[in-house]
Amino acid sequence: MTNPTSNLRKVLYASFQTGESLPGYIRYALEALCQTGYSVVYLTNERDLDASSHAFLDSHHIELFFTVNHGYDFGMWHRYIAYTAQFRREEWERLVLVNDSIVYFQNRFVKLFQTAEEMSADVVSLTSNEEQAPHLQSFFLFLKPKAIAPFCERLMDEPEGEDFYDTVTRFEVGTSVALREKGLTFDSIIHTPKPVLFSYPELIEQKFGFVKRKFLQKRWTRGEAYFFWDHDAGDALLLDYTRWIREKGSPDRDFDLKWLCEPEKTFLQKLQDVVRFVYYKFRWKLSNAKAKMGK
Repeated sequence: MTNPTSNLRKVLYASFQTGESLPGYIRYALEALCQTGYSVVYLTNERDLDASSHAFLDSHHIELFFTVNHGYDFGMWHRYIAYTAQFRREEWERLVLVNDSIVYFQNRFVKLFQTAEEMSADVVSLTSNEEQAPHLQSFFLFLKPKAIAPFCERLMDEPEGEDFYDTVTRFEVGTSVALREKGLTFDSIIHTPKPVLFSYPELIEQKFGFVKRKFLQKRWTRGEAYFFWDHDAGDALLLDYTRWIREKGSPDRDFDLKWLCEPEKTFLQKLQDVVRFVYYKFRWKLSNAKAKMGK
């Protein structure tokens, strides 16, 4: 039987997927989130889900919320919050926002929630970032009572992001800025000596138990690759993260390491990836050479 007070403590897990079956790493995270005692909602794009996925959600008392694919994670959260009656939102004691851009290969949510609860900040994330402006990263946001209403109001008032970078600028960064101006306090559980995007090899080795999916997929744009190389962080860009997690990250025994692997690519696709990064590196070196000649 579920605890009736859990409905006052919400986890909204936003996820864009294309298949009919929930991936293993998502099931793992959802099951772990259920162990916190919070009410868990799975927000995902409209599509057919297979019987196994429905059975999993039902057996864990996870609410399923289908929504359109627009606005990324903040768009999904926006639509769930709009769907929820205002008087219900006003009853929420905690609101935790999670998305599937991160793979959690250790079940640490109970401890993370406890740590966030013990911190004095109104909003707590796992990591923070200084790019554009100091902000908390939106793959994990733990909101306490003082922050819930202002956060919901901002989501309701702002038009949804039209593309990834617009969403990051106006919501991930902009929300931190706007709420800080209202007097809310922010903190992150993890503090890294260098920008967090370059710190994942160390975070994995330090057993924090999660990794950004982009590192597994190697789906970086040219500009993103330049960003790593400009900051002498090329090793973090192209590291074999699946192997690193297996050897250094102490994944849970019941986490199937196959869940870290993207669908097997053909030889041609692998070759295209190699050529793409060689081209990126060539363009980066060329642009640096031109910049030096222009001085």
